[in-house]
Amino acid sequence: MLNDEQRFLFDTLGYIIVPDLLSAEQIEALQSTLRISDEKSASVSQDEDPLHWGKIWRDILDLPNLSPILEDLIGNPMLREARRVREMLDLPTYRLDHINVHTHVKKGYEGRPLHGGLPVAGSFKYHDGIFYNGLTVVSFELFDTGSNHGGFACIPGTHKANVALPEGWADMSESVHDCVARIAAKPGDAIIFTEALIHGSLPWNVDAPRRTVFYKFSPITVSWAADFFNPIDFLQYDDMDDRKLAVLEPPNARYPDRSTEPELRS
Repeated sequence: MLNDEQRFLFDTLGYIIVPDLLSAEQIEALQSTLRISDEKSASVSQDEDPLHWGKIWRDILDLPNLSPILEDLIGNPMLREARRVREMLDLPTYRLDHINVHTHVKKGYEGRPLHGGLPVAGSFKYHDGIFYNGLTVVSFELFDTGSNHGGFACIPGTHKANVALPEGWADMSESVHDCVARIAAKPGDAIIFTEALIHGSLPWNVDAPRRTVFYKFSPITVSWAADFFNPIDFLQYDDMDDRKLAVLEPPNARYPDRSTEPELRS
């Protein structure tokens, strides 16, 4: 799960950077199957949804170097323990809410204003050694994003803020307040952040395009998107195992011994 440094940084800043989370081969697979920008919430019965673009997009549902981190940030420790005691199958205790893909960010892009924060876009709590996060984002960078290029920015620590963002700070197209952190990342790095963090996109000012993939996860009982994934839509793929299908379940308590739809493949 999270190491001690990551745990401290996420609690303090509201985000962490996981370097080299994707391999060069995985980056190439994403780039070669990338289609168009997908800014809608998931409507997964449609063929254009990213999870239908190729195996790599489904592999991201359960990466061995990412899933334990997500379990620590948004998983349900009581459910994990109940399953362990009953010697049940080890399934993720969080769900994929929706996916966004950015292919439209080119030189001259004005950025996106600062947004998020409590309680509109997310939730955050840390109590007795356990994280309680709402919508949580994994941002995979497919191209270099230098701190002066543009791209992801945030105000660290605002996932715990009690005061609204001052008027005029949100728009970053003309000027950026000194408190805004410019977060650099290289291809394969992942920026993981809570939607309770105030964040946005800086103007893009280099010739190379920005290509970013956002997988947005929620606790198992919570949904942000209006449409839910349906695991049945993905039974056609041999690469979909029980863990990946579980990540795509609609929001529900997932208490032990309940019936599942579809039936587990094990």
